[in-house]
Amino acid sequence: MSIIEGTNVTVGHLGIVAGIFDEIGIAEYIDNVMPKTRHHNVSHGTAVKALILNGLGYSERRLYFMPEFFEDIAVERLLGKGIKPEHLNEYLFGEALDAIAAYGPTRLFTGIVTNMMKKMPLGTLRIHHDTTSINVTGDYDPDFHTRMIRLVRGHSKDHLNDLKQFIISLATTQHGIPIFMEPLSGNISDKKSLLQSIQAVRANLVTDEIIYHMADSAFYTKHNISTLGQHCFWISHVPETINEVKNLCNQDVIWTPCTDTRYTYFEHSSSYGNIDQTWIMFHSIEKQKKREEKFAKKVKLHLKKDRTALRKMHVKGFACEADAWAITQN
Repeated sequence: MSIIEGTNVTVGHLGIVAGIFDEIGIAEYIDNVMPKTRHHNVSHGTAVKALILNGLGYSERRLYFMPEFFEDIAVERLLGKGIKPEHLNEYLFGEALDAIAAYGPTRLFTGIVTNMMKKMPLGTLRIHHDTTSINVTGDYDPDFHTRMIRLVRGHSKDHLNDLKQFIISLATTQHGIPIFMEPLSGNISDKKSLLQSIQAVRANLVTDEIIYHMADSAFYTKHNISTLGQHCFWISHVPETINEVKNLCNQDVIWTPCTDTRYTYFEHSSSYGNIDQTWIMFHSIEKQKKREEKFAKKVKLHLKKDRTALRKMHVKGFACEADAWAITQN
């Protein structure tokens, strides 16, 4: 980190972080919705800024080491005039974190992003919704009801089924900018959490721009799409277990070549869940060949073992090696 001329303190890359933080008005927004009502040297917004500088300072000091972390950093230049390292102690950050917990971290995060997007219009939005599981170890206090979520065993996406976990639900724009985040109990279903995520974003993100909500096949159920109704734009992967998809795969359809010659597609109008939508089915020529080769090897293997085995085999058709995606027709 570069030394400021005439001093023994540094700024380095933290100046860029602090500048962006100020430019999009994060501290100002936090202080507006979570103001301190008594005398103080550091506001909640500035405390959050200091936490972010610590997290992005490549050292990640614990809270009780924060004054030491800021000793050789240009605190007044980064955080404001009159602020000194000794002000940035564990008690200050404890109060700030308690205030955030009382206000609601998800509510605060969404408010910051909404305020930011007013200053940074992004045009038509494609918002990607997904979840991930975070595995943890240790003892917890479920009997005291002191936690907003339950750390329990569930479907581990890291295949660590012996550990308890919690879920992070996240929504980002097509540019990778997160606009919604919520911690959830470890056993919540994606079918519920993805719907909750879309509903929360729609309730908090007020804009005149068109928004498309994108989610994987866990979202695509009759209940979810009918709950969102006809006036919500969404794109989802249609599960292959749906009978309508199975019937399409067994039909002779006219495939249209894509720009990428490895794929073809065709469109199908559906009203699944009483919602008008367009299904676009993509067919992979390369995947089709691999499946045919695998099937041929399976037949040869059975012929070697027992020629009568073919009579017992349930030979499935493979005319359609395809993925279906649904898009609303609003």
